[in-house]
Amino acid sequence: MEYSSTENGNFFIFKDSTEGKVAIGKVPTDLHEILNTIATEYYNEIPASEKKKATYHTWFDNMTPNIKKKVELVQNNPFWDKLCDNSEKCVRINAKEMDELYYSNPPNNLSSVNLYGAAGNYDIHRDCIFNFSGIKFYRVLIGLTDGNDNITTYFNNLNTGHKINKHDFIVFDFDNTTHQVIKDKQKSSSRILLKLHYIVCENCKYSRATVNKFKNAYIYYEFITRYFMQTGTDPETFYQFFVGLFCQGYMINGISFIILFYIILILMVLYVFNKVKFIGKNIFKILSYIASTLLVTFTAIVLFFWIRYSLTGIR
Repeated sequence: MEYSSTENGNFFIFKDSTEGKVAIGKVPTDLHEILNTIATEYYNEIPASEKKKATYHTWFDNMTPNIKKKVELVQNNPFWDKLCDNSEKCVRINAKEMDELYYSNPPNNLSSVNLYGAAGNYDIHRDCIFNFSGIKFYRVLIGLTDGNDNITTYFNNLNTGHKINKHDFIVFDFDNTTHQVIKDKQKSSSRILLKLHYIVCENCKYSRATVNKFKNAYIYYEFITRYFMQTGTDPETFYQFFVGLFCQGYMINGISFIILFYIILILMVLYVFNKVKFIGKNIFKILSYIASTLLVTFTAIVLFFWIRYSLTGIR
């Protein structure tokens, strides 16, 4: 089901105590020409080899001067004051260090291919783990290209989604909104998005300096998670496969139960074959054995995928 903020005149179409606030609509017309220019210039900058991969992105700080100036016009547009939701004493700060231009070209058969570092995008997830009192953090997705009729940004617990196209925007709570990317059809579906980020303190009781400190926590978190995602997507080296398989494994349903079952097997081996007693003085020995066994097993799995790729080109 697709829904737009413009249909009822409100900016946020959902205000949920668990999922946070969500907005879907069209950016103001005064931004259209700017966004069109950004799309053209950025597409021409993307190397041909990267256009065949699942993702390619450029942080705000790494954008060319021409594109950066245009992105700043979008970042600073008063339209985003709506994120304050008409609250008094609102502090809204753009976390530009997290902003990026994002090219995606997801593979077909998402359910039957290894997604590695990109696995988190296509499974049900939330983007962050923080919930600072009095603080809201929003991710804004703006469509720069048309022709998307089969990739939906879907909000699972709100039962709504949207296929982002040129000049569309989606806003959601970075900490709380459950979502996933769904590809409906098996065809090439490349698109370019501009991702913006804002920290908002409604009826704010903090100083602007304190809100900036909260913002920095989000920036550090994003840099770490984005590093793993980028390193592990479309892996070629052993290290990239290590990171990518870790990211993909983390998203497997029931992975915690699988690991728990494996740990129980390890403990049984220790007790039956190595005669290790589960007493206090053996705790370090037991934990070391569990950790080393898990690491060796995972390394063997990574080695298999890396060697297979090296010999056959299959990821």
